Amino acid sequence: MLSLGGAAQAQLLSTPQETVAQPILKGFAPDGPVLRRGATTITLDVAGGHVVGVLTETDNLNDLARGIAVGWGMGEADVPRLAQSLGQPQVLAQLRKGLQDFSDENATDFFVIKASGEGAATRYRAYTAVQIWPDSAFPATKNVTGSVGAPNTLRIFSDFQCPYCKQLWDTALPGWEGQAGVYRTAHYQFPLDFHKNAFSAAEASECAGAQGKFWPYADVLFDQFSSWTRLDPKDAPGRYSAYAKTAGLDTAAFKTCLGQRTFKTSVEAQYKAGQALGVRGTPTVFLNGVKLLDYRSPEEQAVVRAITRATPSASSVIDARLRTLR
Repeated sequence: MLSLGGAAQAQLLSTPQETVAQPILKGFAPDGPVLRRGATTITLDVAGGHVVGVLTETDNLNDLARGIAVGWGMGEADVPRLAQSLGQPQVLAQLRKGLQDFSDENATDFFVIKASGEGAATRYRAYTAVQIWPDSAFPATKNVTGSVGAPNTLRIFSDFQCPYCKQLWDTALPGWEGQAGVYRTAHYQFPLDFHKNAFSAAEASECAGAQGKFWPYADVLFDQFSSWTRLDPKDAPGRYSAYAKTAGLDTAAFKTCLGQRTFKTSVEAQYKAGQALGVRGTPTVFLNGVKLLDYRSPEEQAVVRAITRATPSASSVIDARLRTLR
């Protein structure tokens, strides 16, 4: 993994004007979304008024590194180091086969690099782009609220014992729920192993969800956060059953579900799916398939809505470019 970039997604989601103004592109002549210097061409893919991908075509490793650096938001001083990494024999061998990976473990963006030709005729093509996950990448869940026809989908990976998740639940979630015609919101379990009661709380919420009461039960869990999170794990199930009555559940059916660990496999599957999506902590929020760097930022949400709802959408633009690189 060429994990030499910073918050690449933030740079990729800049406007074309902001991207072209980067000092690292000094000396390149812009022609609309295309910038040229010598044998090097850098093309900006744009959707909804924002850069969602950067294609570099060149005959030298320095400009290959420079084009990648444009997408990753790096500076001039970073180019030689990146070029040196790209020039390592084992990396060059991979480039001839075609190399595709995420720029870091958070999987907010990806790159594709290919090399062709030999000697002085060697040409390089590199593409960095925002990672937009399709609906099929997320596990199935019935824990969804908001209108089926809402144009935007929020997907929250959360841990009931995480104080930052409680903060999201108390602050951002009411606003999203209040715009049911704008946002459809889905919840996924991501219980962190250092939270001793998180996994059992996730199972309890799924048992509530089986009765169509996930959201009111989750409200109770977060409302009583300071109470059950301090319990010894062996005492937590009794408290969960008390909360089931508060949330209006059939408590007998709830206790049976919890005692049989009916949703253990489902919680494990949701956690595993989150890992594959680059979820590393909680809460992690995806908007229309794009992982938000800060779910509290209305500006970031506006940009993501713009690129994903545009015609053509960012996904369409990126997919079309990838077809030319296969």
